[in-house]
Amino acid sequence: MLPEKVKAIGAEEKGFTLIEIIIVAALLGIIFSTASLYYTSSVRMWDKSNDQTEVQQQARVTLGELVPDLQQTQSLKYRSHPSHTWEELSRDFTLNLGDGGELLFSIPQLTQGGSLLSVRYYLRDTSLIRCTGGHNPIAMYITRLEFMATAGLKGTVRIEVEAVKGEVGTKMATTVYLRNLRRGVGKGWGPGRGNGEVH
Repeated sequence: MLPEKVKAIGAEEKGFTLIEIIIVAALLGIIFSTASLYYTSSVRMWDKSNDQTEVQQQARVTLGELVPDLQQTQSLKYRSHPSHTWEELSRDFTLNLGDGGELLFSIPQLTQGGSLLSVRYYLRDTSLIRCTGGHNPIAMYITRLEFMATAGLKGTVRIEVEAVKGEVGTKMATTVYLRNLRRGVGKGWGPGRGNGEVH
């Protein structure tokens, strides 16, 4: 037999009822699901922001490589497919590398007595390749790369690049003056002739 004092204390103690346990479990579930939703949304926004930064950087890299090469080139050729022959660009043209087109530049090399370096640009899937003997990818996520020139803008080429990764994308454009062009972009685009080789 327990003493009276012990019995009285035991008689006053109560446990949780089933309804109280269910209410607490529901509240904890709401709190955890809200926190999980907030965390998932934050991670998604972070990833999207990183993807946006990445595609912008890839588009900038594309223009950063193409603009100096276009400014220096002494010859500018294209082909609409790797199995086709190279052609001189006319003064009015539009060429999309995303459709299988390729560009070929002839750039002077100051370190090798002024000889010309053949530089070929093309897209493989969504990677921009700059080929000077080896096939070097210089930018990724490039879905469209278009070159345009019109008779009204003598000696200039407009470049438009579009990069997409996941759900985000970016578009950038610039106009380049072909200051060293010596050959083949239509009458009046440049004096003289280059001697670059086509590979």
